[in-house]
Amino acid sequence: MSMTRWLLRWVACGLVSLAAVAHAEVPTADVEQVWLDAAGRGSLWVGNGLGMEAGGFRAGASLFFTQGNLRAQGAVTSSALVSGRLGVQVFGALGVTNWLELSANVPVFVYQDGASALGLASAGLGNPWLTAKVSVFDGTAPVALAVLLGVGFPFGTPVAQGSGGLEAMPRVQLGKVFDVFQVAGELGFLYRAPVDYAPVTGRLGDRVGSQVYVAGAVTGVSTSGPRGELSARLFVPVTGGRIGVEGLAGVRWAVGDVELFGAVGPGFFGEPTTPSVRAYFGAAFANTPMTQPPCLEGRPYRLADCPDLDRDGDGVKNALDAAPESPEDRDGFEDEDGAPDPDDDGDGVPDAVDRCPRQRGPAENDGCPDADADGDGVVDRLDTCAQEAEDVDGFEDADGCPDADNDADGFADAVDACPLLAGIPQEKGCPAKDSDGDGVFDHEDNCPQDRGEPGNAGCPAAQKQLVVITATALQIRDKVYFDNGRATIQKRSNPLLDNVAQVLVAHPEIAKVRVEGHTDNVGTPEKNKALSQARADAVKAYLVKKGIAAGRLDAVGFGDTRPAQPNDTPAGREANRRVEFNLEQEWTK
Repeated sequence: MSMTRWLLRWVACGLVSLAAVAHAEVPTADVEQVWLDAAGRGSLWVGNGLGMEAGGFRAGASLFFTQGNLRAQGAVTSSALVSGRLGVQVFGALGVTNWLELSANVPVFVYQDGASALGLASAGLGNPWLTAKVSVFDGTAPVALAVLLGVGFPFGTPVAQGSGGLEAMPRVQLGKVFDVFQVAGELGFLYRAPVDYAPVTGRLGDRVGSQVYVAGAVTGVSTSGPRGELSARLFVPVTGGRIGVEGLAGVRWAVGDVELFGAVGPGFFGEPTTPSVRAYFGAAFANTPMTQPPCLEGRPYRLADCPDLDRDGDGVKNALDAAPESPEDRDGFEDEDGAPDPDDDGDGVPDAVDRCPRQRGPAENDGCPDADADGDGVVDRLDTCAQEAEDVDGFEDADGCPDADNDADGFADAVDACPLLAGIPQEKGCPAKDSDGDGVFDHEDNCPQDRGEPGNAGCPAAQKQLVVITATALQIRDKVYFDNGRATIQKRSNPLLDNVAQVLVAHPEIAKVRVEGHTDNVGTPEKNKALSQARADAVKAYLVKKGIAAGRLDAVGFGDTRPAQPNDTPAGREANRRVEFNLEQEWTK
C-alpha cells in the first residue's frame, strides 16, 4: 500500500468519526466530581473533621481550570471534546453552632473550548451544592471526626456542565492537627444518575455515574507566611465508568483575615470525568483562623496562633508570658511576666521578695525562719506572750500564753467544766459523781442510773456483770470464744458481748473503743494477722447489731505481735488468743 493511499484512508476515517461526533446529541450531565472544601479546615480539597465554632464563617471565590474532559477516540480525534474549561467557584461556610456547619458552592463556567462545535454552551451555571456538616469529635479528642451530607441541585445549564437530576454526597471526614502539620481524610459516596457518553466519545465505558471515593491530604498549619499542602483522590465507579485518580499540590498564604491560595494537579485514567490537569487560584475571607482548630483551651494549638489564651493557667496571657508553659504562682506568688522567679533556699518564697533568701522560712514570715523566744512551741509571730512559756501542766493552746488552773486539777480554766472544783478527766474537770447513790461513781458504774451492788460494777445483783470500766479499757472477766482457726463467734460468748454493748449504751461519753484481735504464734505471721483482723471485725459487727454506732468502734487485728504471755506453753498460747476493748481517746460528754 502506497503512502498516499494510507494517508487518504486515515483522513477518511477521521472525517467519518468527526461527522459522527458532530451529529451525536451531547447528553445532559454534570461531569464534575470534586469542588473546593468551603470551610478550608484541612486542605483545599479535603476537610479534616473540624467544624467551625458558632458564628465563624469563611467566604471566597476561585478561578478554576480543567483540561481534557469528554475525550474522543481515533487517530485524528484523540483530543478531548472539551479540551479546556474555565470558570469561577463562589463558596461560603458558616458555623451555626459549635457542632453544626453549613456550606455552599456555586460554580459558573465562563468558557468551554470546543463547546460550540458540539452544540454545548460556552458558558453557563453549574450545579450549586449545599452541605451540612455535624462534628462528632472535636480537636480535644485524639482525632477530629465529622459526618457530612451534600446535595447538588439540578439548576445548572442543561449541557455538559449541568445535570438534569438531583445529586447527593454523604461522607465522613477524619483528621488530626499536630504542631507543624495536619493530616486529613475523607470517605464518601457521590450519587448521580448514570449518563452514557459513548455516542459522543466513541469509546465504550465512557459513563458519568455514581462512585465511591477516598481522599487524603497532608498540610502545614502555619498562620504566618505560606504553607503547602498535598491532596489526592481515588474515584471508583459503581454504575459504570472508569477508575480515576487526581492529585493536587497547593500553597495557601494568610494575609490578615484574607487567605490567598493556588493549586494545580494531574488526573489519570478516569475519562470522561477526570481531567488531565486541574488548577485553582483564588482568595477567601474568614473571621477565625482556618488553618487550625479554634483557639480554645483543651484543644491543641500553637502558642503563636493563640496569643490571648493562657496555656499554663498562671493568669498571664500567652503573648505576655515569658514562660507560657510553666506556671509561676508557687505558693501563691505571681507577678506580671508569667515566669517563675529564682528561689535559692527552696522555701517557696522567690528571692526577689525573700528577706532571708539563704534560709528557709514561711511566706507569712517573708521567707525567714520562725523564732520561739520562750520555747513554748508557739512561734513569736503568733505568740501573744512571746517571753512567757505557756505549757502549764502540759496544757498548750495557740496563743502562746499560760492559762490559769485555779482548782489545780490539770485542766486549764478555759476548758474546765468546773474551774473552781478539782475534778477528773471523765467529767471534764468536774468531781466524780454517783447519780444512783449506790457508792459506785458514774464513770465506773455499768448501770449509772440503776442502784446496784458495788461488787457487781454498780448493777443490781440479778444482772451479773462481766465488764469492768477503767480509765483506759473495758476489762472483760471472760473471753470471746471463736471456732478453731475461724472468725465465727461461739454462742457462749454472746452474754459477754451483750454486756459490753450494755455498758457502751449506758456510757455515751466513751467516744471510741478499739476492738483488738490477738493470736498466738502458731502459723505464719500473715495468716495470724488476717485471722485476728477478721475476729476483731466480727466482734465489731456483733456490737453494731446491738445498737452501737459503728463510728464508736475501731477493729484492729494485731496477729501475734503483742503477746500477753510467752508462747512457749499451751497456757501462754491460750492467753494470747484474746480480744481486748481499749479506749482510744479521753472521755468526752
